[in-house]
Amino acid sequence: MDKLKFAVVGVGRMGSVHAAHLLRGRVKGAELSAVVDLSEEAQARWEGKVPTFALYEEMTERVKPDAVIIAVPHYAHLTIARFFAERGIHILIEKPVSVTTAEAEGFNRFLKESKLATKKNPQTAVAVMYNQRTNPVYCAAKKLLDGGAVGEIRRVNFVVTGWYRSQAYYDQGGWRGTWSGEGGGILINQCVHQLDILQWLVGMPDKIFARAATVGRKITTENAVTAIFEYKNGAKCTFSASAHELNGVNRLEIAGDKGRLVIGETKLTHYFWDKSEPDVNRDTVKGYGSAKKHKRVYRYGPRRISDLIFGQQLRIVKNFTRHILQGEPLISPAEEGIRALSLINGIYLSAWTGEAVGLPIDGGLYEKLLKDKIKKEQVNV
Repeated sequence: MDKLKFAVVGVGRMGSVHAAHLLRGRVKGAELSAVVDLSEEAQARWEGKVPTFALYEEMTERVKPDAVIIAVPHYAHLTIARFFAERGIHILIEKPVSVTTAEAEGFNRFLKESKLATKKNPQTAVAVMYNQRTNPVYCAAKKLLDGGAVGEIRRVNFVVTGWYRSQAYYDQGGWRGTWSGEGGGILINQCVHQLDILQWLVGMPDKIFARAATVGRKITTENAVTAIFEYKNGAKCTFSASAHELNGVNRLEIAGDKGRLVIGETKLTHYFWDKSEPDVNRDTVKGYGSAKKHKRVYRYGPRRISDLIFGQQLRIVKNFTRHILQGEPLISPAEEGIRALSLINGIYLSAWTGEAVGLPIDGGLYEKLLKDKIKKEQVNV
């Protein structure tokens, strides 16, 4: 085939960005063949450019796309993804992959048991839009950690307060800041990115204890969270996020017995010692004990300008396309989408029950409590 025929299902804010990249030829080997949206107003913006449809079923029958990008509200992600998987059509799902781990587990099982759901195309690609995995700073951190640069991890601190959202933001659409529309607040809509990066770099914890609150906004979901993650080796991570702090920060610190990584949005500083902490402790016979400190700095680099103009998401679409055409490994396979979702569901469950929860969480209990939240929300409308 000359070019992959892409359709974008859902052309709201993010879906329109993906569609524009494809339409303007920014993804080598791909072209935009159709857009789908229930909104006539959204469709009207694309009329005369590509075929527009209200229903993805009709679009599939008439256009026969090779690949789709799903950028609809969270609850519909996996229903639509199953439809395309059954037809051997490649799928890129906007984050989060789903709202609950039970749904994500079911989808992963569906893909595995059906061998990607089809004999027509056993190599069907299914990915999720975890675009921050393309950030050069996080990529450098991943390489350092995988190479043992900081030794055994003992402490992690992640402060995410750069997602400022005013009341006007939530007032733009009835689904924003609601359990029924998004399935959560800052965690599932914004911090899903940071939580994916966290598990990508340091792995999944065993236990979560959390608190969540709504501060200064008329919404039913949270816009402030504090959580503690406990890991098998005894290490702990404190995670603090809010959407109400002006000029916030995005800072991740990972400390081990051989060094420490301090990661901002555009810079990574790697501090490392000439002796590990266990060695210092063993060899110190008098006084406090110490080790000589060194450091290296890694920066975002020229890619920063491109990402500011076009967005990191474009890199995921390009990787997804190259995977299909050339076999390049996927940066963010969809089956990994359940990991950040598990952290999100675990934080919510702990905040709702007031107790620490272990991973994997009780998916049935989570879905029950989420339904209770939605019911209460609808009663109070």
